[in-house]
Parts: sequence; C-alpha cells; structure tokens
Amino acid sequence: MAEPRVPAWKALLALAAVLGGLGVLANSGVAALELVPDAAPLFGNLDEALATVALVWGLWVLFRRSAGTSR
Repeated sequence: MAEPRVPAWKALLALAAVLGGLGVLANSGVAALELVPDAAPLFGNLDEALATVALVWGLWVLFRRSAGTSR
C-alpha cells in the first residue's frame, strides 16, 4: 500500500512554520520578532509558546509516516 503524500501547499506551510518558529525562538537579542513583551504579566511568553507549537506541528507534518508502515 502506498504511503499518502503531503500536499505541496501543506508542506510549504509546514516549512514556513518551522522557519518562523525557529526565528522567534532563536531571538538573537534584537527583539524585532517580539510580538508580546516578556514583561507582560500572564501573556509574556505566549509568542514563544505559539512559536513552539508551530515548530512542532511543522516538523510533525514534514517527518510523519503513516501508521501502517514498518520502516
């Protein structure tokens, strides 16, 4: 049985999510990508949390395999 392929638009979106997530999490001290200031109470780390979710989702989409394969 053939393994289902990821559509091209979804692969590009996943790649953009990975690159964007890495860009926000790398944050080389410039704070140009800082959407919410880290000093804001309760909401300070929401941008980093969203970047982590985007990174994990993108990697999952790009590297997942179907459950039926034994490779």
